[in-house]
Amino acid sequence: MNNTARILEEVTKTSIELLLKEPFYSHLFSALNKEIVFEDSHIKTMAVGLRHKTYVLIINALFWDNELKDKKHRFGVVKHEVLHLVFKHLLVNEPSADRRLLNIAMDLVVNQYIERIQLPSESIFLETFPELNLEKDQTYFYYYEKLKVLQEDCKNGCGLCDSVASKNLQSISGSSHGLERHELWKEIYSQTNVEKDVLDAQMENLIRIATNKTSSTQFGLLPAGVQLQINALLIKEQPLVNWRRVLKLFSESSSKTKVKNTLKRPSKRYGTTPGIKIKHQQKLLIAIDTSGSISEEEYQDFFSELYHIWKRGSVVRVVECDAEIQHVYDYKGVTPKVIHGGGGTDFTPPIVYANDIYNPDALIYFTDGHAAVPTVRSKVPVLWVISREGITPNDEIFENLIGRKAKLQA
Repeated sequence: MNNTARILEEVTKTSIELLLKEPFYSHLFSALNKEIVFEDSHIKTMAVGLRHKTYVLIINALFWDNELKDKKHRFGVVKHEVLHLVFKHLLVNEPSADRRLLNIAMDLVVNQYIERIQLPSESIFLETFPELNLEKDQTYFYYYEKLKVLQEDCKNGCGLCDSVASKNLQSISGSSHGLERHELWKEIYSQTNVEKDVLDAQMENLIRIATNKTSSTQFGLLPAGVQLQINALLIKEQPLVNWRRVLKLFSESSSKTKVKNTLKRPSKRYGTTPGIKIKHQQKLLIAIDTSGSISEEEYQDFFSELYHIWKRGSVVRVVECDAEIQHVYDYKGVTPKVIHGGGGTDFTPPIVYANDIYNPDALIYFTDGHAAVPTVRSKVPVLWVISREGITPNDEIFENLIGRKAKLQA
């Protein structure tokens, strides 16, 4: 048996073993075409790339035989590549960004969902940068911004320049710590927008099929952050008419769980020792477009749904805005009688308010969508609720608004 046939057989065996343990990863992994390359190839590890406009998993034979001898590592690296697909990192093209930091940030996203013993020792984890106190379940953009500040400290000799985090960051190059696997993505970045749309649809289809093949019990065993990402993609696939359900699911997915000791709930095991109280908290910022293009009936419908979210315990602040923020107040379950504003629309001020002042868990923006793309990137998830007469999926601005979208039914 030649090396190619042997490795493909071992890859198939790995997929079958993974199917018995974590079927979602196996289903998505199995859907990818496989290509074995050798030492003369510029691909030195294992990575997802393009061949004939379709996704393919390219495996370097030496890497497979020498670096992935341990079965656990084979599972881990496969899951690593699959998760980059799930989080659509292959489609992220930020020309002005530092590519090395971007690659590190993306690995921080996916590696937190994989057992450490399943990944090679040089892999990058949240704990690689201890002084940054990086939060779990965040986006690559969140980690990128944190790393960018750390890099500036390194350059300027201030802040955390002498920290463990700083030393670790300086030790990582674009071709070390597994980051060389991202080099194949450059071919995807060079595709036209139409070609990227096709690749995006192809990726979502692979994820949907893998999800449908996975039992609800097994799906429920996936890390919560992975489940939320997949559910977000499945919501996006659905017709944008059931906006109430999208709004409900979005608000629920942005909640945070806090655990505290309490004397009011004694531990049954330890008697008078303080018990544990688990509380789900949400802090939402609601931006209301008051440029005058949304009907009174639509405002009533939206605030009716907002009432149910607030009733479930969310802390809600509302900003009314047209070209700038006109009014800010904490929502207490009452629909406002007067909406302030009436000028043009600018999406940027509420995002700046969320990023710099309020720091919510999520931002929900109710608008007709007729404005320029915001000049600032939101640090938290965004849901755009589009009015009945607002933009449609056929409009360019619809695609360019970063975040989930839901449109009121006409």
